Formats: sequence, C-alpha cells, structure tokens
Amino acid sequence: MKRITRAAAKTPAELLRLLSERIKAKDLDGIIALHEPEAAVVNYDESIVRGHEDIRAFYVEWFKSDPVLTVNPRQTVVAGGKRGSDGKVRGRTAAIMGDYTLEQTGPDGTRESFTGNFCDTVQEQRDGTWLYVQDNPYPPHGTTAPGPGHGDH
Repeated sequence: MKRITRAAAKTPAELLRLLSERIKAKDLDGIIALHEPEAAVVNYDESIVRGHEDIRAFYVEWFKSDPVLTVNPRQTVVAGGKRGSDGKVRGRTAAIMGDYTLEQTGPDGTRESFTGNFCDTVQEQRDGTWLYVQDNPYPPHGTTAPGPGHGDH
C-alpha cells in the first residue's frame, strides 16, 4: 500500500493555505493531518467539535452541502514559545484572523451565500511545523456592552 506524503505547514499562513486547499479538494485525511489530536472546531450552532474522529465526521457532513470557501486572512499574531538550545523558538501560538465567503447548498436544495469573520488558533510543533488547535469561523464580536471581566485590564 502506497503511503501518501503531505506537505506540512512551516508558517501559520501556509497552514491556512493548506487547509483551504484540502477543503476545496475534500481531502479528509489531509484536513485531519492539519489538526492537533485534541483540536476543536466551532460549528454554526456554536457547538464545539473536538478531536480527530469528530472533526472528520463534521467535515463529512459539511461536504454534503458542496461548500465553496474563500478565505481572506487579515492579521496573524504570533506569540509565546520557548527558545531551545539551538537558538530557535518553538511552541509558539498564533491567532489567524480574517474574513471569508462561503457558498453551499442549503437544506432546501438552493445555493446559499454567506460572509463572515474567523479567528483561528494554531500552534507550532516541536519539529517547527504548525497545526490547528482551534478553527473558529464564528467568533463573537460587536457586543455593545462589555461582559464580565472586560475592562479590568
């Protein structure tokens, strides 16, 4: 049996690009390979899908709507990590924020179009590659009053 070798992301931007390409190709194994084993995906109903098995099931179901997704990253913030004996910083975390357009077939069979914002969290692995920790296409925003704990910085 031939083993498929897939490219690994060396930057957060490359990770987002690879996820977009694999979603377009409906490459389930490739999508899962871009997520940490305990990664989370936020669903449209705000439920949280956790772990490779459930993330795979999420994508299987979502692909039934024949989605066409276009992402537009606007800002990436990389922080944290520890400097190793080789002088390289590893274990950094990044937030990738931007907007997207999505076209898919709705429950009634008609094509629907959506736009939205996303805020994903990705983490650098020991080998210098990056994986998804959290994929959130529905971050909360635009509240008029701060919630508990806000403004106490």
